[in-house]
Amino acid sequence: MQPATTESPAPVDTQKSLFWIFVIGLLGLALYLGINTFLRSSETASTEPEEAARSAERVKNLADVQAEETQKLTSFGWADKAKGEVRIPLELAMELVLPELDAKKPAPAYPILDATGQPMPADQDPAALPAEPAASAQETAPALTTPADAANPATKKAQQ
Repeated sequence: MQPATTESPAPVDTQKSLFWIFVIGLLGLALYLGINTFLRSSETASTEPEEAARSAERVKNLADVQAEETQKLTSFGWADKAKGEVRIPLELAMELVLPELDAKKPAPAYPILDATGQPMPADQDPAALPAEPAASAQETAPALTTPADAANPATKKAQQ
């Protein structure tokens, strides 16, 4: 009798079939990428002259708008002649407005609340407020005593 072998030709066939599946997959991927690249290059080649013309026109329009805005910011002119509104250079406008703003005392944009949560009177200085809120009623109430403590004269003296 011959001893039984544990090796069979099946694993070799499985390895060969996995190899060929892998090779076919790689070829399919290469074919897909090649076709995709070819189609995309032909698509951009046909529209590129149009895009270049549009791009040049957009750059020219942007330069025109920027030049117009720069001219408006740096020169005198009418903003609306019918209403009598004029336009002055930005630097001059800042020089005219800054002294007015420096002369005004800053005011809060919203009411300042005191420690109780109520709006503070306008004439009161916020710096005069206490750093800590006022003590609540619970903090100022006397400590409670038990009936046993009430009978003991030593605890009465300690509480006072």
